[in-house]
Amino acid sequence: MKFQHLCVVALAVGILTACSTTAKLYPVDGPLSKQVPLPVLTATVNGITGNTGSLTLVMPDGEKCTGTWSSIAPMSVGYSAAAATGTATNGMASAWATVFGSGFSMSNVPGVNRGEAMLVGDRDTVIQVEFFTGSGTANGNGVAKNNKGDIFKVIF
Repeated sequence: MKFQHLCVVALAVGILTACSTTAKLYPVDGPLSKQVPLPVLTATVNGITGNTGSLTLVMPDGEKCTGTWSSIAPMSVGYSAAAATGTATNGMASAWATVFGSGFSMSNVPGVNRGEAMLVGDRDTVIQVEFFTGSGTANGNGVAKNNKGDIFKVIF
């Protein structure tokens, strides 16, 4: 009977573990990008086997941020060798241009899903995230920015 109980516990732990992943946020511009050593943020992303879920991360100063992510229909991303000549001030376009250059573009095609996330901290930090994943995977990349002037490259 103990063996059966251990198998059930192991199965439950495996299922719960398979439903979450981590995402790394690397500061590339703003106040956090100037710190040494660079404060890489780690977010715990739950519900990755579906199209939406929760996520949490802790800022370098200890502020806890929580929110929701959602992924939508397949998208395609493209990139040209053009470099960003300036930083736009509206929307997430400025974050994409800062991280990947002004030649970055996207369009609808099978195989690549677009997603968004919004996190709110317990000390008023707000983080907006846009990302792309391969259909049927929990791997991807994207950009994020917060209301404190930071822009992040996101990898998971």
